[in-house]
Amino acid sequence: MKLAAFDFDGTIIFRHGIDDDTVGAIRAWQDAGYLAVAATGKSLAATQYALQGSAVAFDYSVLYTGAVVTDGQGSVLHSSALDAGTVRQVVEELSGVDGIAVYGTMLEGRDTRFSSTVPSDLETTILRDYRQLQAHEIDLHEFIGIPIWVPGDDDLRLRIHSWILDRFAVECVINQDFVDIVPAGTTKGAGLQWLVGHLGLSRDDLEVYTFGDSWNDLSMHSIADRSFSFPWSPDDVRAATDEVIESVAGTLPQLLGR
Repeated sequence: MKLAAFDFDGTIIFRHGIDDDTVGAIRAWQDAGYLAVAATGKSLAATQYALQGSAVAFDYSVLYTGAVVTDGQGSVLHSSALDAGTVRQVVEELSGVDGIAVYGTMLEGRDTRFSSTVPSDLETTILRDYRQLQAHEIDLHEFIGIPIWVPGDDDLRLRIHSWILDRFAVECVINQDFVDIVPAGTTKGAGLQWLVGHLGLSRDDLEVYTFGDSWNDLSMHSIADRSFSFPWSPDDVRAATDEVIESVAGTLPQLLGR
């Protein structure tokens, strides 16, 4: 059996969505009897929003950087959550930091935004659909992740990343312009491994291929039989993968032997 796991933003999704060649390549992979798995930092709601109008239907999804695993219909098979106190402290301490936006993702429903000090002329293509939420409402909900948008400031992004890891018992990864906080033990690689076990597949009988452009993809690249990054990936991500490719559409058919 073969399984291909695909990151979203910067891998198969760009400003104008998923192009037709990539859609065709993924569908041909599935038609050959192989598994196509979404592996993204997006929430369930954001994933469904991103795939609106697309002809791609993944067999399974590893979401929130591995905190949630769903089947092809979006039913939750596995999930982890953040402690409400942790969410509250992060939101309270970061809401006043200049040049960032603090979001919250829940298992169900739209993503939320707690605060933003990002200039109004900037926008992100990664997290588009959200509703405003106040800090005093945190205890009314269960949060899976806290995405923090830090556009155009690599140093600030690194400082926030270090502060989170030093202060809280969570996982924290940098993904393009975002710092993503998720429950402890949560990674895309761990999510894929959970899925393999859930499916009752022997790892020795499974060929795993991973496609991802950023740091939050490193954990799944590390467990792959073959891993792929892109020319625009950070240097250390390119160095950690087996191959640097131009596109999923140009590479996936080769794995079918076509």
